[in-house]
Amino acid sequence: MDVVALAARIQAMPDDALDLLVTERQAPPQLASTFDLAEHLLTDASIALALRWRSGAELAGLAAGTSSPRLDALLLGVDGVALPPVTALAAEALDGLAASAAADAAPIDAAPTDSPTAPQLAIDEAIKIAELVHRIADHPITLRSRAQLPAAVVRDLAASIDAEPGQLDERLELASAAGLVDKHDGRLRATVDADAWLASPVPDRWLRVATAWLEATDDLSAVATGDFPLADDAVRAVRERQARQARRLGLVDGRNPTTLAAALAHDPGAARETLAAHVPPATASVYLQPDLSAVAPGPLRAAVDARLRGIARIERAGIASQWRITAQSVAAGLASGESADGVLEFLAGISLTGVPQPVAYLVRDTAARFGSLRVRSVDPTAEGGARAQVRSDDEQLIRTIAVDRALVTAGPVQTGPHRLTFRLSAEEVLEALLEERYPAVLEDEEGELVLRRPERAPRRERERHRLVARLRDAGFEVGEQERAWLERQLQSAVRERMPVRLTVTTSSEPVDVELVPLAVANGRLRARDANRDVERTLPLSAITKVAGLGVAN
Repeated sequence: MDVVALAARIQAMPDDALDLLVTERQAPPQLASTFDLAEHLLTDASIALALRWRSGAELAGLAAGTSSPRLDALLLGVDGVALPPVTALAAEALDGLAASAAADAAPIDAAPTDSPTAPQLAIDEAIKIAELVHRIADHPITLRSRAQLPAAVVRDLAASIDAEPGQLDERLELASAAGLVDKHDGRLRATVDADAWLASPVPDRWLRVATAWLEATDDLSAVATGDFPLADDAVRAVRERQARQARRLGLVDGRNPTTLAAALAHDPGAARETLAAHVPPATASVYLQPDLSAVAPGPLRAAVDARLRGIARIERAGIASQWRITAQSVAAGLASGESADGVLEFLAGISLTGVPQPVAYLVRDTAARFGSLRVRSVDPTAEGGARAQVRSDDEQLIRTIAVDRALVTAGPVQTGPHRLTFRLSAEEVLEALLEERYPAVLEDEEGELVLRRPERAPRRERERHRLVARLRDAGFEVGEQERAWLERQLQSAVRERMPVRLTVTTSSEPVDVELVPLAVANGRLRARDANRDVERTLPLSAITKVAGLGVAN
């Protein structure tokens, strides 16, 4: 298939298919037309890069001249037949492997295995990802430069699920792929879909995440076996990350997909029911202890979990979870609309051990102090640039905040015995004070308490590669783009003094001529006729076929 025919096929692709093509083939974003893209995809470098991601079975098929719908979508083949340059490079690459590597390139038996550990791993992973989503939903995260999480946040989130910090990104990647968290505009937030997902049973949570992983991964069996003979270090790192995610989701055991994975691929409902059989019944009870801890002996019902989360801090997520009630967690519940009586009534209703006296005292004491430090917005013009004020009847508390080194970046300035101003916004000041465990609340201009509402990111369509828009915006008229592409190629031939063979259509039959291009300008080619040793001038619009420029006949 020549460049022009490939360009026409590219142009006929729907936007989603084109996005997949340019993303997975890692097309340079500066390409200006479908001809440039087609030309790029046929280069040895582009094909070699694509082959690094292919499994041993796919490489063997390409080397034998066959393709698949997946490979056709990447334009490594067309209609089930591998493109000739792809076949040549795949065969050469396989021939170049050492004997052991060449043996590994053959298809590996990856029959599904009935793993006894897969269901428990899947349940545990669904719970841990849910805990991360819960925490992000409760407290959206401001990202550092290059969209990185602050180091302290990484440690806290990893500790909340009893995981290594290095595993955090892999789990957040799954949550993002499932549309549960969103990283935009310098913020990491839960999405509008997160609350319904968090309220769903554990098997449903797993199903959404595992399905998103499967849709984003092109070959589960190859990921399980690590069967990517031409992978370089970068590709291998991605495939190993996918394998770790698959194992934690219960989709891979050792070097084989699990029967749970096979069910997910062919009958997601059956996969959900298989997992549900391993989930203990949900409970509405906890053991409340005098040390302010609470232990749930099994997965909590969604409504109980949601309300308990509003007044307690989870310390260990899992089938059996452990919680702790603190002054800060109770204050957060009060700021969301809870009352002391309501909190104690709720705890009495779910506790199998009653409400211990230390718990009751903490709730009452926190409620009594709640609202003693009030934050509101102020007019920067009237306040010398300050954007927020904090006031309290407790003069000592005001003096303490004014000299608190942890708040120095917020710019506190004491303007009276009961008042401070800050250069940050009221919402930012509130977060900073709560972070340092001050009993702060937000109030409006009338002095009324502002209840904290959950912040959610909108549901977003997947952002397409910017090259897709560029190719679409350029429009497509085959004649015009052919001539533009042809003109660039002929100009290259002029620089290289490269002879070409052209098919020229005039008023009579098409004629083949061999020429050495001398100049291209104003839609015309000036060239020397290699056979007659004379110069000729031809309109580009009359040229219908080219050879000798790296284009197949």
